[in-house]
Amino acid sequence: MIVTLLVGGVVFWLGYDGGSYSLTSRTTLAIAVIWAGIVGIATGLLPAGRSWRGALVPAVFLALFSLWTVASAAWAASAEDAFVEFDRVTLYLAVFVVAALAASRLTAPRIADGLALGITAVGVLALLARLFPGLVSQSDLKTLLPTAFTRLSYPVNYWNGLGILLALAFPLLLRTAAAERSWVVRAAALAPLPALSAAIYLTSSRGAVAVAGLGVLALLLLAEPRERWAVVEAGALAAVASLLAVLVLHARPAVVNPPPSGAGSSASGFVLILVLCLACGVAYAARLRLVPTWRAAPVAGRVAAGLIVAGLLLAVLAAHPVRRWHAFKSPPVQPARGEKDFVQSHLFSANGSGRWQFWSAGMDEFRDRPLGGRGAGSYEAWWARHGSLAVFVRDAHSLYVETLGELGLVGIALLAGVLVFSVALGVSALLRAPPEERTTRAALFAAALGFLLAAAIDWVWELTVVSVVGFVCLGVLAGLGGSEPSRPPARGHGARIAAGAAAALIGAALMVGQAISLLSETRLSASQAAVRRGDAASALSDARSARDVEPWAAGPYLQLALIEEQIGHLAVAEKRILQAIHRDETNWRLWLTAARIQTKRGEVGRARRSLDRARELNPRSPIFRR
Repeated sequence: MIVTLLVGGVVFWLGYDGGSYSLTSRTTLAIAVIWAGIVGIATGLLPAGRSWRGALVPAVFLALFSLWTVASAAWAASAEDAFVEFDRVTLYLAVFVVAALAASRLTAPRIADGLALGITAVGVLALLARLFPGLVSQSDLKTLLPTAFTRLSYPVNYWNGLGILLALAFPLLLRTAAAERSWVVRAAALAPLPALSAAIYLTSSRGAVAVAGLGVLALLLLAEPRERWAVVEAGALAAVASLLAVLVLHARPAVVNPPPSGAGSSASGFVLILVLCLACGVAYAARLRLVPTWRAAPVAGRVAAGLIVAGLLLAVLAAHPVRRWHAFKSPPVQPARGEKDFVQSHLFSANGSGRWQFWSAGMDEFRDRPLGGRGAGSYEAWWARHGSLAVFVRDAHSLYVETLGELGLVGIALLAGVLVFSVALGVSALLRAPPEERTTRAALFAAALGFLLAAAIDWVWELTVVSVVGFVCLGVLAGLGGSEPSRPPARGHGARIAAGAAAALIGAALMVGQAISLLSETRLSASQAAVRRGDAASALSDARSARDVEPWAAGPYLQLALIEEQIGHLAVAEKRILQAIHRDETNWRLWLTAARIQTKRGEVGRARRSLDRARELNPRSPIFRR
């Protein structure tokens, strides 16, 4: 219970905190995870299982991937962006290692339940926020993304990210509904699925639908044969209730497609969806208690699997795949004027929302420097200069394409080593699983596959909560997938001290990297707060502190330039902005700021050259339209 609540609470907080996308949230989490790993190893609580050594292979690949990421700062235009990406990778490395060390036959089901519990809590909160808009304030989202406010994003603040996160819970909840001993727990696990389906519908995320479908199908194929029919029964019942929940929302256009002023409350929608969830759980409980369990012949399972595959093939053929492929590659189109059901029309459309163009730009970046790429974090600048659409994009919407472009063949080879060996250990964990553990491992494997699919089609790598869930699943499977030693590993006092010392040394190095970014970011935030309250002296002091912590970063120098410009020290401001440009020559915003400061100084010629350089780096921006 402690493990379940701990994992569930952490996942819920990560989702509630904007998906932990911000640098401050992510680095704080990384320090906490690394510290937990050090304490666990030093006290002997970790490793919990006996077969964790197999996880060393993907962990080493992930460590090498992080080293290659930070090494790319040597040739990247922005060492600051490369260091940020290094911190991101080391967080996932820490999560993977701790999950692998914590994996055992006892903890794996509880970790799976904790993931499902935390994700379910996020989904319920998201649905309540739409049904009762006054429950939480979403004014920031309306300001930042007014045209996309229709799609449910709270609390993760990205509709596809929220939908994909909720989709990862489907195989985990169905595992509990099919494999747990208590009929009360099984019924309670099935009850939230209609609400999660309704929330995914409100996100209008096609990626989430694909991830949920892959997860459920993988669980169905890989579960313990004796529990496979329980998965089918539970899934069928949840599917019917989910369809009814979606129809409840469809009948309330103001909830599904709210106007810019915001959606109205829908107490009736809340009551009906709550009734459907309760009815789903009660009906399943009645089935478990009153109807005798039946066992189908093995041939029936093979026939059912064949029918499912045939149905999927027919559905693909009926959808005109060639036509949909061409529609996917087409540039995105704005919703038609007077469009009243954007959520549903987008959900059933085949347009790729610009992904083909994003991926093409990433492949162009790869072809420009195929071996080592242009450095971690370089895709945003590459797209601004060479992209084909007049939209702002920071990520390539595909981890694999972005890695190719930014880190080249070396980077993608290291990343492939992480994923291939992790999946291989997951398969090993399934093959070695006793019958009573097979469905649990199948659910974790299904969720991991869903994460890998999501990483291929969206920027969930940068959305911390989704990637943490994915790496927990991969880490637990890796910890279970190695071959067990013939005798338990020695846990003597000397061995524990040595392991604790090694963990402390490595962990301290990783925490220093995280602390650098955290301290720099907090000092910059303090400087910006000081500017807002009119305290220029404190603003300059905090900005200088950020510069001293991270001297290779352009951000502190930009902040110094803006403060000096505001207080009228234009000569100093120009010096600071040129120092920022020296640290990131591909950032068009820095050149534009330089042009403004130089114009104020009367240096029209230099200002014109800076403006031309900014336009060259971002030629499609509306700012530079003549």
